[in-house]
Amino acid sequence: MHHKTPSVSTPVETATSPEAKSTTQPKGLRVISVLFRIAVILVILGATAGVVKILMATKEQPARSDETFAPIRVRTIIADLHSVERTWDGYGTARSMNDANVVAEVAGRVIERPVGIEPGKKIEIGTVLMRLDSSDYTNALNAANQAASAIEAQLNGLSVESERVGTQIRFADDEISAAQNDLDRTRRAIDAGAGSAGELDVKTASLRRVQREVESLKQKLELIPSRRAQLLAQLAGQRANASTAQENLSRSVIRSPIVGVLQSVNARRGDWVGLGTPVARVIDLSQIEVPVRFPASAMSWISLGHEVRLWAGDPAGEPDQIGIITRIAPEADTSSRTITVFVELEQDPSSADRLSPGRFVLGRVRAPDDNKRYVIPRRAIHSGRVMIASPQDNGEFRIEVRPVTMDYSIDGLMVSLDAKEDQWTVIRSGLGIGDRVVISLLDQISQGLMVNVVGVDSPSIPEQTKTDPEAQP
Repeated sequence: MHHKTPSVSTPVETATSPEAKSTTQPKGLRVISVLFRIAVILVILGATAGVVKILMATKEQPARSDETFAPIRVRTIIADLHSVERTWDGYGTARSMNDANVVAEVAGRVIERPVGIEPGKKIEIGTVLMRLDSSDYTNALNAANQAASAIEAQLNGLSVESERVGTQIRFADDEISAAQNDLDRTRRAIDAGAGSAGELDVKTASLRRVQREVESLKQKLELIPSRRAQLLAQLAGQRANASTAQENLSRSVIRSPIVGVLQSVNARRGDWVGLGTPVARVIDLSQIEVPVRFPASAMSWISLGHEVRLWAGDPAGEPDQIGIITRIAPEADTSSRTITVFVELEQDPSSADRLSPGRFVLGRVRAPDDNKRYVIPRRAIHSGRVMIASPQDNGEFRIEVRPVTMDYSIDGLMVSLDAKEDQWTVIRSGLGIGDRVVISLLDQISQGLMVNVVGVDSPSIPEQTKTDPEAQP
């Protein structure tokens, strides 16, 4: 028999969560809430704006000034065409035009080196530097002189012999004449029947003997000139030997060939020096040559006779020396793209400012430019541009930035343009006569800025473009 469990019914929960309430909130309430919030924000903003207006209205205003600022004053230089000289710089090493490496012309041992023959000593031409042992050359000279004297004696003997042979020949000729007459008489006697054939033979043989003696004497006389020529040749040889020995004897005394200063002396007493051994070096400081290397592009500007200023140090102030171009190498160096110009100068060797051989120097030559060019200070150019002060109707000037093409630079004072500037640039294009190029306060001005100018001075500017300059600062 089955029993049923009675079911218990659970009361239904009537409470709901806030989320459930919101989802069930009416739509009108949500709109009212948004509008309320917006109204609060607007009220806050309005109150803030009111506070700002009150603060601004009560703020103390600064006093106003009626003062006005004048335009910047700048210095200018008037662009104009000028005759200029192009400057070329080159470098070279000075050397003496007259120096001598003294070598031993004979071999020998040094027996004397005079006191004071030391490097740095000033010497004259012919000053004895050292003496070598000359005994061998003295003996050779004596032997050659004795041999020459012997040959001269033989030549004198030939003269005597020639005279005697001539006399003998004359005597023999007389004997021949006598023998011939005797022979003729004998033949006439035989023809007359008084002589004999034997006597004729004897007379004939006597004549032939005398004739042979005459021929022998004549041959001896004819050989005398050849013997004389041989002796003369031997005499010339001995005299040459004597001259060589005398020269060697002179060469054993080593002298300075030039006037100058001793650079070095390489041998002392007791040293053996061979033929051709360097013993001293002498340098003449009065004439100096400097092979200066200039850019190859200077070839068409530099010519013979141009003055070259030389500095042994920094090229500031007056040059140490001034030389003249005497020679120009015809070929340029392809590796360095330079040409070699030979500069010569004369100087006082005793001067403290003399240019010593071996010094590295800077050479500067100024070549005239046939065409007139615009010249402005180098500092007026920045990045290939200059600032031009263009005149305005109100008497002021407006800055204009203008590009220019530079040709080359020159150094030195150009008093006619500016007494203080010493660095200039030659302009190829970009400027015109009368342009006012600004040369001061370049870092404070720019394109379009209004300025006043001072330092305007150029006779080439048309009158309608000139303005009265203010006083120089």
